[in-house]
Amino acid sequence: MLVSIPFGYFFSSLTFVIWAIYSFVWIIKEKKFKLNKLVLPLLFFSVLFFISLLWSQDLSSTLHGIGRQLPLFVFALVGVFLPEISEQKFRLMLKKYAILLCVLGVILFLMAILKYQKYQYRNFLFYHDLVSPLNLNAIYVSYIISSIFLFKLNTLRKGIKDFTIVSFLFIFLVFLSSKTILFTTILTSFGIIFFRIKSKFLKALSFLVVVLLTLSALVFVKSLQNRFTSEFDTSYIEIFKNESFKKGRVYTGLEARLLQIRVFKEIVNKPFEYVFGVGLDASEKEIEVIHKRLNTPEVFQSYNFHNQYIQVLTELGLIGFILFVLVLIILVKKSAYFNFVFPFTVITIALFFTESVLWRQRGIMFFGLMYILIMSINNCNEGKQQISKI
Repeated sequence: MLVSIPFGYFFSSLTFVIWAIYSFVWIIKEKKFKLNKLVLPLLFFSVLFFISLLWSQDLSSTLHGIGRQLPLFVFALVGVFLPEISEQKFRLMLKKYAILLCVLGVILFLMAILKYQKYQYRNFLFYHDLVSPLNLNAIYVSYIISSIFLFKLNTLRKGIKDFTIVSFLFIFLVFLSSKTILFTTILTSFGIIFFRIKSKFLKALSFLVVVLLTLSALVFVKSLQNRFTSEFDTSYIEIFKNESFKKGRVYTGLEARLLQIRVFKEIVNKPFEYVFGVGLDASEKEIEVIHKRLNTPEVFQSYNFHNQYIQVLTELGLIGFILFVLVLIILVKKSAYFNFVFPFTVITIALFFTESVLWRQRGIMFFGLMYILIMSINNCNEGKQQISKI
């Protein structure tokens, strides 16, 4: 399933359906499963998608949203009954996945270099253009690459193979140029280097490589430099005060997301909406209307909130938001116990501030699978203690 995520919706959907059918057959046939209480909050959260039909302000959009969110519900439902997985098997799976991502990265780089030589257009090497041959979004690829890079760094051992994989994944991440993920990854990397890597040689070498590659990218990679420096042009007052914006105005990434916070404040303005939300995906048409009134670029009219927390609060209200936060709290506590996957949690929580990850298929696939696997790492006593404390 992890392998299928970068290779188009058809392959990932097909793999997911096969896995789901196999899982349900196994559950019915074996009858030796244990109820994993740690996954229940995610199950309740996904059930709320269906319940929101009762008060949705746009039934057709909510029905469409339920179709998209169905995999998250299935992940949660199967996750409740999944057998335990050993930490060793989980680590081995991620190690193999890291090799696959390196192979994928090499192929994408070679294709980008060939296109650059033909058209002399540098952007082929960066951001969405780098992963365009597979119709991928650079942010979601960065999410996967960052999680696996940090896993490899967190479990780094002496040897050329491991260090080569770690270095290449970081270079790949730099060229993908996702600001939030890259910034969070660098900070997390320093934390891992100082507190997790025991070998003084590996500690010094890892620190040197991360610093040199980061500085080199910021100094010599103009497109990445521009993506960071452009954020200093953010105008907070304009975004929240202007009744209409000039046509052709250029928006920074932060401004585009602050606009969505303004949209949220205009959509949710009644006590009932604060508690229950407007219904799954029922905010789409309102977002379009508000952006038309503000005279923002047409592409903004089809955007979601680009913030998972606000997306949940708007469409599922405080009830959904509380369940969602509980899901993340359990993830933090479980992954802190098995710290080799803790960086995945850090990246996920950070990315949720700038992307509605669980409102996109690749986000659902990667988060959903990683979440139920982390919850299934075998340690029953630890799991029961955690859920009882929460």
